[in-house]
Amino acid sequence: MPLHRPALSTFGRMHRLLGAALVFFPTKAMSEVVYRLFWAEEPPYTYRVVMRLAPSKGSYTDLRMPAWRPGRYILQNYAGALYHFSAQDAHGRPLPWKKIDKDTWRVFHQGKVSAIEVSYRVDARTLDAGSSYQGGSFIYFNPITLFLYVVGRIEERCRLELSDMPPTWAVATALPAKSKQEYEAASYHHLVDAPFVIAPTLRQAKTTCEGASISVHFWGEVGAQNLAPFLSDLCKIIQTQKKIWGELPLSEYHFIYILVPFQMRHAVEHENCAVFVLPQSGARDESSLKSFLSISAHEFFHVWNVKRLRPAAMWPYDYNRPPMTSLHWFTEGITDYYTSLSLARAGLLAESEYWAQLSSFLQKLENTWVYQNFSPAEQSLDSWHATSPYRPSFLQASFYASGKRLGFLLDMFLRRESGGRYSLDDLLRYLYRTYYKQGKGVPEEGVMEGVIQLLSQQKRAVVESFWRMYVEGRERVSYRDFLAGLPVEVEEEERPAQGWERIGIRQWVPEGEGIRITEIEPLSCAAMLGLSQNDVIYTVDTRSAKEIDPSYWDHLQEGAQVLIGWRRNDEVEEGILRFEARRVPLRKHLRLKPQKEGFGITS
Repeated sequence: MPLHRPALSTFGRMHRLLGAALVFFPTKAMSEVVYRLFWAEEPPYTYRVVMRLAPSKGSYTDLRMPAWRPGRYILQNYAGALYHFSAQDAHGRPLPWKKIDKDTWRVFHQGKVSAIEVSYRVDARTLDAGSSYQGGSFIYFNPITLFLYVVGRIEERCRLELSDMPPTWAVATALPAKSKQEYEAASYHHLVDAPFVIAPTLRQAKTTCEGASISVHFWGEVGAQNLAPFLSDLCKIIQTQKKIWGELPLSEYHFIYILVPFQMRHAVEHENCAVFVLPQSGARDESSLKSFLSISAHEFFHVWNVKRLRPAAMWPYDYNRPPMTSLHWFTEGITDYYTSLSLARAGLLAESEYWAQLSSFLQKLENTWVYQNFSPAEQSLDSWHATSPYRPSFLQASFYASGKRLGFLLDMFLRRESGGRYSLDDLLRYLYRTYYKQGKGVPEEGVMEGVIQLLSQQKRAVVESFWRMYVEGRERVSYRDFLAGLPVEVEEEERPAQGWERIGIRQWVPEGEGIRITEIEPLSCAAMLGLSQNDVIYTVDTRSAKEIDPSYWDHLQEGAQVLIGWRRNDEVEEGILRFEARRVPLRKHLRLKPQKEGFGITS
């Protein structure tokens, strides 16, 4: 669906005749922070925000833009997109202001000022599941990227007015509505946890599942004629996950899908909804929609894990102080572990396919350098380094992946150490009761202590050993030893890498007469020569690299020297690769197969 700007509607013109001055807010005593969002007369990729609030006590009021958002643990500094800031009182008289740090605007007020009115614009040209985008006939925004909050008053009620909303357009949001143009939030936290998609048309459907209203909203091209099978599958996932946690803590939920004509898979969880940006090819028919089930299961699992049960470092949220927690492996990785598990339990993924996918995933992870050298706890904290220009690509790791592996290990550990009495399901329910239901976050040692509570204090030493090895440590897993005593057949073999991988070139693609390196093993023979990702090797021992059979590298003896020629950008380089057997990466083959039907899938 093209993104274009329609002519200004009659509704929009009438609104402009009434005026867009800030003084159009009522001047009665303020009991809430009011936001108005405009786009109809703004340039493409631009929103204008008008905000009205009571002044804070004292001589000034601080307004601040978030620097990060829940669900993405990197600094995104939304204030960088804000411009044309101005402030005035309820009578239109300018108020002095200054910016006091990268995220904060201070508005000064002397004497009797009943209300402050602030106006600013925000650039909105990023399209992902956590961004804002203004495309004229496609209005999409995550409030956390647009709206300032009042420092020290983040719990005040908020009201959002969409004055440019044509009355015939469709809306997708979880925020409670007084009308199509007006929405209410109990606090700023509530406001920014409810994204919006607004367009002339949306494909929408609804069902009831486990007593909750479940809605799906699609923007983009949907070829599927009947959404009922998709809604039915979503309900199976919801029922399965409710059994894991013991309750469904909501009365309504919205799956909001933005379909794009290119390959993209991104999603962000919220308390009562999730936003997805996915390829429109996945909605071309009823069968294709099944490709959305996995990512939908992941985001719905967040209803409990991270949106309600979350680390103490994120309770409550501080949007300008990055929460330092080593538990992202739990909030995201455990969620990823339960994604496929949910599908299998719901009957949407065959048991044999579940184990095949799990084996393939674990094998890939065990053969990736960064997961051998950084623990899940480290990777959780290192998420804040992800956008650093000093962070090389070979150090980038995903706590989703390391946490998924750890989820499997912890599940098997609980089953083994309890003699089958407990599984990871029981730990989740225990943590949910102990922390979320008591109105508090999980402390850094809370997950480990939860395991000890389930297994008994007599098991403390073995639990602490597990944590040292696999949560905070980098212990290489022997699956044959780890799964001993459980009904799982383990096919596991580790041997030196072969072919191009033997010298550390893990992945490559042909290019001209050579090969382009797409992944290189740190500290390997190739890395010691100085080869890097994206280099193009064009000669090996004066021969074209394209002609070199990968088995050439299998015959190198200790100390062998090979002349390599390569190109980096427009520079041609040459050097001697020295072969050292100690630098050859080890590669693991792994296949797991249950010996008891349902084992590892049923709770």
